[in-house]
Amino acid sequence: MTEDGKDAPEVVFLVEEYKNIAGTHDKLRDIVSRHFNYFLLLSAFPFTVAGIMFRSGGFDLWDPPAGLRPLFCLVGLGHLFLTLGLVDARLSQYRYAKTVNLIRKYFVEKTPGLSNYLYLPTEVQVPRWENLGFIEYQVWFMVIIGTLFVGYGCMGLAGGGKGIAMGLLAMAAYVGSYWYFRASAVKGYKAHRGVG
Repeated sequence: MTEDGKDAPEVVFLVEEYKNIAGTHDKLRDIVSRHFNYFLLLSAFPFTVAGIMFRSGGFDLWDPPAGLRPLFCLVGLGHLFLTLGLVDARLSQYRYAKTVNLIRKYFVEKTPGLSNYLYLPTEVQVPRWENLGFIEYQVWFMVIIGTLFVGYGCMGLAGGGKGIAMGLLAMAAYVGSYWYFRASAVKGYKAHRGVG
């Protein structure tokens, strides 16, 4: 070990850990972007099918063929899974951000003057698990579109007032499922310091 402690095993370990975590954090950011792109592609799928089926015109969105409504339901469920995948990727980013914060804290405690040069936090409470930051708007957009797809698909499975009631019930179940699984994911990340 050198006099200034740069070659101490814990310092070498933390520096390498910091590099790995920073790289993983960047990869997760790319996953967040890709999930939203997949969502947009999936959203276009039923309309593409409808366009192929009715190339010559005559398509009525409120009276589609029987096979198109279940397709909207399936795409809506796909939206739910993509949304939850996006939330999970964001929470994984937070786990790595919290780890980086703790590594910064270690070095600040060893060298108190270092805190004057750090802009990023050194507290493990940042970021908060419940706040998804900039992707919250994407998540809400995805939940709204998925809810509409499922509601539209289920509305056509029964006629008249029963169809509307079924669509509204499906929409409520969709939103409830999203919040349940999101809360479960946050609880899991809070409970497990490692990969859980």
